[in-house]
Amino acid sequence: MTLGERIRTIRQSLKWTQDELAQEAKISKSFLSEIENDKANASGENLLKISNAMNVSMDYLMKGESAPYDKMPQKVEIPFTLSALAEEKGLSYKATLMLLSTHQSLIAKRSSVEKSEMTKEDWWNLYKNLKGYLE
Repeated sequence: MTLGERIRTIRQSLKWTQDELAQEAKISKSFLSEIENDKANASGENLLKISNAMNVSMDYLMKGESAPYDKMPQKVEIPFTLSALAEEKGLSYKATLMLLSTHQSLIAKRSSVEKSEMTKEDWWNLYKNLKGYLE
């Protein structure tokens, strides 16, 4: 089974249309159609978007093999303020996810710190401090 066939099979098992998956993955419907029909290759970034949207592992999408349960990707929810900043500043999806992950790791290690909502300015300051590590 090809990558495109696996994506189509999973999408259909979720009872999603191409429109629905494209919206969830933030890619165009026409590009998704080309991927499903093996007429286009998707970048790693787009495959990550698709796998996150469908909550399947990259291993399964690429090779048809499931990753161990503890390594299965979880659906990522990007806070509105981070999403707005990423769009405003043109941050890549990868940089946005890495920024979110870094923030979550810092908060987890400082469990005594009260968790408050980050503002766009907070996210931007964190990005500027970590920029060299994120790119």
